Amino acid sequence: MTIALPPVTGAVLSDIAEPAVAMPASMRVLDLDEWFRRNPHAAGVVVHRAGGTVVIDRIWFERWLTGRLGFGRAVNTRLTLGRLGEVPTVLLPAGTSIAEAAAVVTDESGQTMVSTVGVQLPDGEVMTVGATTLFRALSRDYAFQARHDALTGLPNRSSLMEWVARPDTLAPEITVLYVDLDRFKDINDGLGHAVGDQVLKQFADRLRRIARLGDRVVRLGGDEFAVLLNGRLTPGQARSVAERIVQEAARPFAVTVDEAQTLVTIGASVGVSDAADGPQLPLADLVTRADQAMFQSKTHGRGRVTHFDADLLAAQARLAELRARRHMERRLRAALQHDDGLSVAYQPLAGVASNRIIGAEALARWEDAELGRVSPADFITVAEETGLILDLGRWVLRTACFEAATWPAVRHPDGSLKRLKVTVNVSPVQIAQPSFFREVLAALEDSGLPPRSLCLEITETAVIDDLSATAELLREIRALGVSIALDDFGTGYSSLTMLRDLPADVVKIDKSFIDRVTECSTDSVLTKLVISTAHSLGMRVCAEGVETAPQAEQLTGMGCDVLQGWLISRPCPGSADLVGWLRSRS
Repeated sequence: MTIALPPVTGAVLSDIAEPAVAMPASMRVLDLDEWFRRNPHAAGVVVHRAGGTVVIDRIWFERWLTGRLGFGRAVNTRLTLGRLGEVPTVLLPAGTSIAEAAAVVTDESGQTMVSTVGVQLPDGEVMTVGATTLFRALSRDYAFQARHDALTGLPNRSSLMEWVARPDTLAPEITVLYVDLDRFKDINDGLGHAVGDQVLKQFADRLRRIARLGDRVVRLGGDEFAVLLNGRLTPGQARSVAERIVQEAARPFAVTVDEAQTLVTIGASVGVSDAADGPQLPLADLVTRADQAMFQSKTHGRGRVTHFDADLLAAQARLAELRARRHMERRLRAALQHDDGLSVAYQPLAGVASNRIIGAEALARWEDAELGRVSPADFITVAEETGLILDLGRWVLRTACFEAATWPAVRHPDGSLKRLKVTVNVSPVQIAQPSFFREVLAALEDSGLPPRSLCLEITETAVIDDLSATAELLREIRALGVSIALDDFGTGYSSLTMLRDLPADVVKIDKSFIDRVTECSTDSVLTKLVISTAHSLGMRVCAEGVETAPQAEQLTGMGCDVLQGWLISRPCPGSADLVGWLRSRS
């Protein structure tokens, strides 16, 4: 059978094929049998017949010649190769990949159908490849793929870790440069990942040109690379190479965007570590220290080189924390890219007047395969510091809207059915984005959630750079029917200013006041003052962190509108759990 497959890049059949032994169609079967006996290592021959080219596989030929009953040799030896009838043949284009060829010659049970494969060259010549050679090449190809980055062709992190673990790899002979591109996320987000891939491939080529014979260039993942300089280098020599990398990263990259050529500019931060930092250290630890030094470069302004030295060593505990946060950043970025491990919990909100659940606050949760269950205080802080809060906030907003759209309505004492409202926290970083209004509108339209069923909470303690611009944006969002809540009220320094300037519908009193509202007269007076002030401005008040019946009773007496806390319910792990909890109360 002749199979037409398009040529592919990478390892192909022509890379491993050998010149074929061609036999004339007039050759007698008996003569071919004798030839195979004289050439025990020959796997097959090629015969150009009137009906097309066939590859006579040695194993098939011997079985055919013998026959099922053992009389085939006496019957068939007078035939010529041109009269053999149908000969099982696999004839593939020279550009067929090794993996594709292996799939063709293997049946559903995993058995090899032929032991010799014909390889058709563009000029019509036919070469051959033994099945054993084919599968040996496939094994090498898989091993290469497992240890190399598919985009750049550089060795990957696994390859590096295998190499540094070898006993003959000497740390005193190696200087490690850990490279992280600056502002690369802006390229991916603004121009798309295809353009980002172009930049990564070009930068990998620049690193190859910088590296000397014996050096190693590795893509560690994402926009992170390592260059391992072989041989003893002085700190000045290592810094010289690192600074050249920074310069190369700063040179514009020519990329194609929408079929047009353009230039993009990024940068790089580099960390350096060598055996002088600890002669007895394993090479893997030098890689870690170079990573830590690189992070210091990032922290102190990017586009610079930092050598791991005694000062950094003295701050090892802090560096370990930075490394952990960096690892958390990588894991969180992967979780957002693959929608893996993230979920939304919901804590019910109880209306005081109706004595009914009126909604629930959406709370981001993350359980990572490596890090386990991560505290929101930790991963949200990392998200805000790294800009991932934009992706995280967008994901929580859309998830909460889609899930809240499925919640059942709650029957109130007057017999009416009212939809539950979902409350979603938003960061000032999100609000500062020009696209935030469109993101809110898209989440509502795509999910079908009525705008009046959504409330956006703004953390009062966070810094809002442009209060007037934020107020104008929130007015536009309110015009849709969405409510605005001012969260953690009373814990910052601009409470009254924000209460005056931001168009809020709800004020949420921070848990730190509620904890002592029944015990501390000062907190009680301040809580009462906040409730009275909010009501006079036409706003409703929600008390967070209500845990005891005396707290709820006192807050109710003060005129608080909504209660939230463990007294009502702990956060439900998911939307289905919230719905089940609501039904259990009805």
